[in-house]
Amino acid sequence: MPFETSLTAADSRRRLLLLAPTLLLPGARVKASQTWRITVLLEEFRPFSMRGADGQPEGFAVEISRELLGRAGVEAVYEFDSWPRVMQRAREHPNILVPAIVRLPEREPQFRWIAQISQRRGTLYRLRSRPDVKLQEVADAKRYLTGVIKDDVSERELLALGLQPGEHLDASGDYTVLLRKFFAGRVQLVAFNSLLMSAIVESYGYSAQDLEPTLAFSSSRPSMALSLKSDEALARRLRQAWEQMRSDGSAAAIATRYGMPLP
Repeated sequence: MPFETSLTAADSRRRLLLLAPTLLLPGARVKASQTWRITVLLEEFRPFSMRGADGQPEGFAVEISRELLGRAGVEAVYEFDSWPRVMQRAREHPNILVPAIVRLPEREPQFRWIAQISQRRGTLYRLRSRPDVKLQEVADAKRYLTGVIKDDVSERELLALGLQPGEHLDASGDYTVLLRKFFAGRVQLVAFNSLLMSAIVESYGYSAQDLEPTLAFSSSRPSMALSLKSDEALARRLRQAWEQMRSDGSAAAIATRYGMPLP
């Protein structure tokens, strides 16, 4: 389910914009006494968010945020960006919604947290053709090079567990580069959420059957978060809309369609 530089003009032209529904959905009870307009930032990360055949954003995080924002009466523009840029923009600007971000201790004071939307199990994988790559504990991974996405939760967790960038961890900007390195043997291990590994690998044209898990290293909470510079009143409205979705079963229905574990 990336680079820390300013977007080029070409990047800006490639950015996808979509206006979210502004009307309250049937059954909504949130009263919109104030109109907010926000930006929903997405990365290409199946099944949470991806471009559909028509070029429009779709996926679990997209659908669940549309439902949430519709109920709250909040207008939104959806944009795809690299994960480092998503994090940078969320730190710097108000009215940014990140609909799928893992809640970590160091991130706790950086956002206004809305809701936990799924569960995550961080796991290290090797190629099935490499039984010589063996792990009993995280420290054993220091004998190898592990591929991660730059600024992704797996990189953060593995750094906290003692692996060092460059020496033990090889960070890529996106899954295209990461998987190319992994299947070419340039990294011996790769970190994934075990609940999403197959969907991600298959979406990039590889066979998930070629991978096998070697070690689970974490369990964490994918969540929906609002940028810290946003109005707390907006966060409260979104939390209220989420509680409605939980109580009437609509959140569970969306999760079931995507095979996502709803906490």
